[in-house]
Amino acid sequence: MLTHNPKVRKEINHLADSADSTIRQLRHAARDTRDAAGPVSEEVKALIGQLEHTIEVLAREGSAESLRAGRRMRERAADMAERLRAQTSEGMMRARERMDGAVEQAQQRVAESPLKAIGLAAAIGALIGLMLASRHRDDE
Repeated sequence: MLTHNPKVRKEINHLADSADSTIRQLRHAARDTRDAAGPVSEEVKALIGQLEHTIEVLAREGSAESLRAGRRMRERAADMAERLRAQTSEGMMRARERMDGAVEQAQQRVAESPLKAIGLAAAIGALIGLMLASRHRDDE
């Protein structure tokens, strides 16, 4: 069998390590995006709650000053929401750049060594087949 050859096994293991590294990079990029958006989102939610409460108090007072203050608070909330959108967009762009880099790296490796890629795909397919066959036997 092809996978019993030490050189083939070494190449398959190397390619599997590269694939694992790429998957880790993708996971880190997704986590970074999620982490960047989280704190700002909570800050905006808290500000909106504070804004609603302040508007209620100011509306009861009914003065012109309260209306101006309400407008300033709305503007502040809108500014914070815009900052959140910008930070989220920036985080998504960073994640997209990392993923693009990882995909390009994977494509480069496959282009440099197509036989390695085919061998790895065959090995992975064989492993999945063995696992499914073993599972099917266990179910019976």
